[in-house]
Amino acid sequence: MLQQTRVETVIPYYERFLRRFPTLRHLAKADHEDVLKCWEGLGYYRRILHLHRAARMICDDGGVIPNTIEELQSLPGVGEYTAAAIASIAYDQSTAAVDGNVTRVLARLFGITDDVRFGSGKSAVRDIAQSLLPPDRPGDFNQAWMDLGSLICTPKSPRCGPCPLRAHCAAAKCNDPEQFPVRDSARNHKPKTVNLVTAIFFRKKKMLVRRRKHGGLWSGLWEFPSIELPPSLYPLRYVRRLAHDADVSLSVVPRRIAHVHHQLTHRSLHFDVYVAEAQSLNGTRATGFRWVSVPDFEALPVSTAHRRILEAAESSLPTKKA
Repeated sequence: MLQQTRVETVIPYYERFLRRFPTLRHLAKADHEDVLKCWEGLGYYRRILHLHRAARMICDDGGVIPNTIEELQSLPGVGEYTAAAIASIAYDQSTAAVDGNVTRVLARLFGITDDVRFGSGKSAVRDIAQSLLPPDRPGDFNQAWMDLGSLICTPKSPRCGPCPLRAHCAAAKCNDPEQFPVRDSARNHKPKTVNLVTAIFFRKKKMLVRRRKHGGLWSGLWEFPSIELPPSLYPLRYVRRLAHDADVSLSVVPRRIAHVHHQLTHRSLHFDVYVAEAQSLNGTRATGFRWVSVPDFEALPVSTAHRRILEAAESSLPTKKA
């Protein structure tokens, strides 16, 4: 949960998740849709897909979590940092766990002038972190670096006054700690803008939703039928294509009722939302679709973007809550 998400955001999700799945075996046996629902709102849904798969793999193999870097990295979603954190904190192995907080602290402390995300800068941080690691209590040492970065050496307005490393810090001595870590502006990429058409097909207080395929963005979540809109093309044509793909015949011309912008780290999503009444509720021959009421929709695992789409469209729909 702490990958890509701040501690204060994670805490209530973590506590609720452990109440629902108190052991690895509870998680392994759970239906994936229930697991997704507990994760809903944290984003980066591939993480929970990997975690669920890893739990099942471990339980199928006897229920013992691996204790070596190599074995840990064989699990879905466990990379170099996660493996090092588990190995050092859970198993006392002398391996440095280098996350964003640790990288920032070391870049400032040693005044690293290369971009720490790539090549020599990244290697320098890893080499320094490993060289500083003591033979005793490596997990505590790794967590101390993480805490220093999250509580004191923050990305903006670092609290240099109470920092125990201030006297040794290159960034503090130059009175401009925020210039570190150095980032090569030529390598910075703006989020990609993606324009989409979203259709809410309704009939008798029910709406048509579909389940996304596993893997990729919003893996396994439910959503309103959507399609990326190529530039300068007629949106209604794509609404009708969505209806055709879902095996839905429409009784009226779809109408545009909202525009929703949703920002992700690497993508800026713009949804043009259309609504249209379907002729019947006989279902759909297409797989992965379901007719749901508003309360049903709220009980499903759904991305924040599509919850916002429903909020924007709800006044235009005859789908009042039961």
